Amino acid sequence: MNRSWGWMLLAVASTRLVASAWAEDSKPSNVSPTRPELKMQLEGSKKSKPRLPLPPPTDAELTAARTKGPGTLPGIVNNGRMRKLYLPAELVGGGFTRGQRREPGPDFAFQTKLFWIVSRANNCIYCQGHQEAKLASAGVTEEVIAALDGGWSEFTPAERAAFAFTKKLTLTPQMMTDADVDALRGHFSNRAITEMIVAVAGFNAMNRWTGSLAIPQEGHREFLTPTLPQFEQSRSQVAPLDPGAQGLACAAPAKRKPLESPGEVEASLKVARSRKPRLPLASEAQVDALLSPASSSPAPAWVQLLAMLPEAGKARIELHRNAETAGKLDKRLRAEIAWIAARHDRAWYALNIARERLAALGVTGASVYTLDQPNGESNLGRRLVHELARKLTVDPALINDDDIEGLRAHFSDHEVAEVIFQITEAAFFDRLTEAAGLPLDR
Repeated sequence: MNRSWGWMLLAVASTRLVASAWAEDSKPSNVSPTRPELKMQLEGSKKSKPRLPLPPPTDAELTAARTKGPGTLPGIVNNGRMRKLYLPAELVGGGFTRGQRREPGPDFAFQTKLFWIVSRANNCIYCQGHQEAKLASAGVTEEVIAALDGGWSEFTPAERAAFAFTKKLTLTPQMMTDADVDALRGHFSNRAITEMIVAVAGFNAMNRWTGSLAIPQEGHREFLTPTLPQFEQSRSQVAPLDPGAQGLACAAPAKRKPLESPGEVEASLKVARSRKPRLPLASEAQVDALLSPASSSPAPAWVQLLAMLPEAGKARIELHRNAETAGKLDKRLRAEIAWIAARHDRAWYALNIARERLAALGVTGASVYTLDQPNGESNLGRRLVHELARKLTVDPALINDDDIEGLRAHFSDHEVAEVIFQITEAAFFDRLTEAAGLPLDR
């Protein structure tokens, strides 16, 4: 079969995918209920077939991996290779890093525990394996790592509060309330809470990148270690298990209620316009001192929030701005992705910004609500992008080989990677702005 016929057949298959993407036979990926089964799944993920081509490492990459400094994890990192291979340089960096605090606050091991919980809740096997390795390298024992998958009674009240917040922000960002942030205040400063939100939102973005691309686990990692007897049969209380499922089962798909009507959306935006932020925002002077050239005045609330974290926040501001301009995708498709993700996350601040972006591109009034319809777009390629945005926003475990292969019939591999990146950035931005309860800028 020649390549043109192959792409034609893929296009036909893609049409069918749009109609069936939310059907009952669209099963999410497998999830391991117990720790021994999880270790087997992590080991098996070394043989995962990436959904975009990932060539063997070059001699230069192998040399760099062998010469890392003390205290680093050795070896090739396939996620970094995939990002550098397909994303423009402006989108590779700051958004995929954890918080970079130098003053007292959540340390590396603590944030890695949060990343472990996010990855387990999202059933992201690649990221799960990395957090296992990082925790072990930081001296965290097997007993503590295994306990992360339980009811958390072994941990301090501060840790339990952070873990519960992390799980809720991961699975149900649309349900965040003042009480969720208030529950952290007895244990953490406002600055530490802000950093936690930035980190957890970023971990959710990372899961959606590595999981949707089925990036293979690196071969040098060791997962088949002994499990303590008390954890051998314990079923996860963090992973999205289907109730009653035994053995390696399908994850229970995340539940989101049907989208609100346009009138209900407008009412929610009106409420969000006057709400009080749950965390302090930087002053205009602080923002101007951080950003060069100075930000437009007044700076939007999301910039003011991130400016409270000068190092990690600045990198995140730059990345989010770059996401609107860098790369090959047209601006309208980027804004459409942001709208679709925000609608399904009920992220009102992000939704208002997406609407402003679309209005500037000629999508005004009631016409923006056609993006809420699964088949509202006539162009098949764009419709597949919209469908991927819906699925990946709601539950990264729903993505399968056909979702990505269908896009490859209409876009270059670099464009497919950028589509996925845009959805991951929306996952970050939705969680950041809703957890902080930011009021609309206009």
